[in-house]
Amino acid sequence: PIENLDGDEIRKHLHPDLGFSREDRRTNNRRTAYIAKLLNRNDIPVIVGMITPFRDSQEQARDIIEEEGEFVLIHVKCSVDTAEERDPKRLYEQAREGKIEKFTGINHPFQEPLDPEIVVDTDQQSIEEGVEHVMRQLEERGLLDENLNDEYSFPITRGEEQEITDHLTDLG
Repeated sequence: PIENLDGDEIRKHLHPDLGFSREDRRTNNRRTAYIAKLLNRNDIPVIVGMITPFRDSQEQARDIIEEEGEFVLIHVKCSVDTAEERDPKRLYEQAREGKIEKFTGINHPFQEPLDPEIVVDTDQQSIEEGVEHVMRQLEERGLLDENLNDEYSFPITRGEEQEITDHLTDLG
């Protein structure tokens, strides 16, 4: 099991009271890191997809999560121009027109992480190449379970394999 914490969903459902000031972003990131820590404590790996524009918040998340589990900072790098080209909601355009305040990269700063464990440069890599790069890096760090799909001719998870093994053992 892996839990995916989407930054927009977390903000919408758990932190709707927060704005986009530096302090509110720090609070949002701290709370989200704490949720990830609690899930890690219960052996649930977590993927958090959110904009964390300030280095102090990036390091704060690391400090919180590493109390209970592994922390891997993946910097998904993208130029502002490319992000704007890919923006289906036209948020960048609205920010340039002054309709959205404190929009990261336009009228609010973004500090690239100093030492991310993994960097995916979306200006240079396709989605498939980026995913492959991340998976390979996580595997090299020993953070992925062995891919059982390569071993069997049908898909099976490690948990399902254990259930079958336990059942067969019970049968004697």
